[in-house]
Amino acid sequence: MPSLGLDAFVARTAALVDSSPPTTLRETRTWLVEPFLETLGWTVRAESCVTDRIVDNVRLEYAPTVDSVPGLFVAVESATDSLEESRANALRRAMSWTGVDRAIYTNGRQYLLLAGTTDVEYHALERAELPANESIIADYSRTAVGQRLGRHTRGHVARRLAVERPRLVGSIAEGLADDTAQGELYADEFEAAADRFLDQLVVAFTEDGRPSPDDATDVSIRFSESTISEDESPSERAVDTDSSADTAPESETDGSNATGTADRSGTPARDGDSTRTTTDTETDDDKSQEREGDEDGEYVVRFFNDRSSIGAIGHSTSAGALVEAADYLLERGLAGVDVPWSPDEGERTVLNANPTRADGSPMDNPERLANGLVLETAGDIDERAARVEALAARAGLRAMLTGDWETE
Repeated sequence: MPSLGLDAFVARTAALVDSSPPTTLRETRTWLVEPFLETLGWTVRAESCVTDRIVDNVRLEYAPTVDSVPGLFVAVESATDSLEESRANALRRAMSWTGVDRAIYTNGRQYLLLAGTTDVEYHALERAELPANESIIADYSRTAVGQRLGRHTRGHVARRLAVERPRLVGSIAEGLADDTAQGELYADEFEAAADRFLDQLVVAFTEDGRPSPDDATDVSIRFSESTISEDESPSERAVDTDSSADTAPESETDGSNATGTADRSGTPARDGDSTRTTTDTETDDDKSQEREGDEDGEYVVRFFNDRSSIGAIGHSTSAGALVEAADYLLERGLAGVDVPWSPDEGERTVLNANPTRADGSPMDNPERLANGLVLETAGDIDERAARVEALAARAGLRAMLTGDWETE
């Protein structure tokens, strides 16, 4: 592949920033981000580049397309602002949801490059480091993305539906109102129904085209760089993928250049949180094997309120997905549950303050959650699926289970 000309881009932008640094989001986009995308071969001021869209509750400044199929997500902060951990993770979740497997998050000074949908790889680079990493950045170019998209697939349909969703929802709701007597009275209901319909379509087309997860241990991104602000609650912050990070000196664990992988989950891995610790001899792999047995698949749970989708989690095992779902729900309506709690009277205790059931007998395979409660994870796939749905219902939400939940 010919040189991208990153040296020239960095020299030009450095001179511009020195003479007149951008102070607004618009200036950052026009002076720094759009020239960078054009360096990668994208035409940002054309119909082939969708701009200013909300996809899966994350704001995207750009979504360049190849033959009308979205190939890249680009999120931008002002050059005067830091990159936000919550937005980076929201961008990662949008990639998992839509199947768009390349994304860039930048403020024109720092660049977070994400690749993949199930296990997301990432690179965090300063602007001056771009030329030295051209082999990595080339994978986000128009040429590379076009070659990767190749022939048309069902996954391409999911990408288009996700990006065009706001327009499609409005169009469907308007059509229903026009074809219904006094339809304007039911506009909100039509819009909510159209929103749910599009959600289900994206799920259907994305699931068919999603690659199987690899054998890597589920991990999450840790944004230890000073340029990325940790603006989420402690239970939502991701942890280092290196088990030695807790004991390594700060100079060895922090830096402006980092690489790693992230799982398909909408929430970070929990085993490194301050509320949950492991012994020196108990690794994350040991915990996973003890909890999950021989399962290896993709268990996805998407959560809905009365109107639309609000988030998703995923894991390579059903028990892991149950734990992630419980942690997610405890932050969104389940926290006030009285323990010990079971879905119905007389059924197995699901949540308690201690690893015991209501009758005092020990739980099978208890798991300590981020807020300190203990979750019962024993049972087969169907039992865990029922438990996820019951927890969601208790939180006032609806759960859609996709992936391998229906297989044993």
